[in-house]
Amino acid sequence: VIKAKNFEYDKIKNILIAFGDVEIIDEEENILIKSQKITYLKNEEIVFTNGKSKAISNSIIIDADNFEYDKIKNIINANGNVKIKDTINDYLILANESIYYKNSEKIITKGKTEADIQSKYFITSKNITYLHDKKILSSQHKTKIKDQKSKVYFAEKFNYLINQEIVKGENFLIITNYNLPKSDK
Repeated sequence: VIKAKNFEYDKIKNILIAFGDVEIIDEEENILIKSQKITYLKNEEIVFTNGKSKAISNSIIIDADNFEYDKIKNIINANGNVKIKDTINDYLILANESIYYKNSEKIITKGKTEADIQSKYFITSKNITYLHDKKILSSQHKTKIKDQKSKVYFAEKFNYLINQEIVKGENFLIITNYNLPKSDK
């Protein structure tokens, strides 16, 4: 279902352009997409959004400048000021580009990425993969992880098992804010 204030339909090319408070409701896939303007290529089952866009699927909310939603593959490519929020598991991922593979519940970011996991861990890396069902966040690139106690971890690669609060990685460097108590004189 597509709702909007205005529609233009090219019957020969089978292309729909909708603008003005556009909502795409895909009940079968449980996805709601909102934008100010969309182009729907009916033959390819692909939707392009232009301008501030939002996708909502279960507890995941994705905000970005633009989307490409491939209905057949059930994939959302988000571009520009991407903000991915899980309202139930309390995480936030910020990137310039991401791909959400809804069928496998996997999110991949491209380029510099920042993540806030339950306000406990603040991660800076690039090309992060988040496996939503398994609650695993990982990257094959240099990563900085800061915890709420001001400990800072640097790693070449990392895997963070969110539910177990276990970080695994290569070539770890840990910087703590730990001070030994002064001995009595």
